[in-house]
Parts: sequence; C-alpha cells; structure tokens
Amino acid sequence: MLIAIAAAMLLTASTPATTTPSQVTDTHGSPARAPAEARFLVEALGRPDARDALARVAYAEAGDQGASGLAGVVYTIINRLSDGRWGRSVAAVVDAPYQFEPVMRAGGDWRRLAPVSPTQEAKVHTIVELALQGRLPDLTGGARYFQNEKIVAGRVAAGAASPDLVAFGGVSPSAKIGAHSFFRNVAAEGRGVGGRPHRARARHVSPIFFNAASGKSGEKSEAGRPSAK
Repeated sequence: MLIAIAAAMLLTASTPATTTPSQVTDTHGSPARAPAEARFLVEALGRPDARDALARVAYAEAGDQGASGLAGVVYTIINRLSDGRWGRSVAAVVDAPYQFEPVMRAGGDWRRLAPVSPTQEAKVHTIVELALQGRLPDLTGGARYFQNEKIVAGRVAAGAASPDLVAFGGVSPSAKIGAHSFFRNVAAEGRGVGGRPHRARARHVSPIFFNAASGKSGEKSEAGRPSAK
C-alpha cells in the first residue's frame, strides 16, 4: 500500500522540533486551524503525560501494525480530542468509559498500561508532530472509531457479541490499515447505541462482550472497539 509506505518513510525522518500554534494545520491537510484551536491542540498534545498516554495506547492497540497502524490509532485519538465529546485532554479521551479495550482491561487508567521504550515513545512523538504540521496526512480519513473486524466477527460467531457490532452496524470504513478498519461515523451515532460517541450514555448502553484473549466477560469497548489483541 503506497500510503503505508509513504507514512513509514516519513516516520524514519529525524524527530521534528515541537510544533507551535502558527504551524498547526487541519489534520486532513487543510489550511491552518483557527488560532484558538491550534493553541488548544498544541497544548493538549504537548503535555508529557499526553505523549506518554498516546504512546502506551497506540502500542497496546496497534504495536504489531507498523508505523501506519500506530498513526491510525494516534489520529483517531487526535480526532476525538478535536471533536470534544470524549473529553478535552488526551487522558480524558483514552480513559473515557468503554472506549479503548486495553485501557478497560487495565482498570480504566492508561497509566496502568505497560510503559513503552524511549524509541517507541519517540516514534509516536514524531507521528504527532508530523500530524500537527500537516506533513503526515490523516490515513484514517478523519476516523473517530476503529475495530478489528475479524475479531469482532469471531466473537459474533461464538455468540459473545451482537451482530450489530460488525463494522458498527454495517458502516463502510473510511480506511483500512493493517488489521484495523477505521470509521469516521457509525450507524448508531447520536442514538447512544452500538458505537456510542457520548460518554455520559456509555454506562447505560454498553453490551457485554466475551474477552476472547482472557476468557473473561467484560464491557464492550467502542473506539477501541471489541477487538483487543
């Protein structure tokens, strides 16, 4: 895939300097963002704990998916941060209830995920900086959701998940990167069902799924779909 190769080539470059608000572009490569939004993103993504959270979640979700797979998860988190419905900090986004399955398994706190190496953290730092500067296009097409459709289908076949969870109700993905399918919107968006976007509704609508990796039951994740490694 040419897009994946291009992303990997960009990520082999030396880590760019920290972005300033005036450098921030829209994550889809559009002209510069409004100053207020640019400042917000630079500040929110520039915090050391934010970079640590992004790195831990990205590697927990897509550590085996290559540079473009990592970038897909990072962009999903950035898109949710920009959207605002999952919180106004990286920590709030990744710790939002029933969203990212690795965080759920870790008790709902990203800090309980395994730390990444300095090299891995530097790679995620590079992804974020290139994204903010518009030098790495959003490979997900603006996605705010993703899932491993093969794992979801397996859970459905085992009777451990609702068929409605496959592709979030049959929605066409905005991109496929490695084993993950990414979605800009989901069929149930705004109704609080399936792949709910609203954190306040999550506890009331999240169905139970079978955790295929651990053999235990648990709540369904959503952005972070029912497809943990």
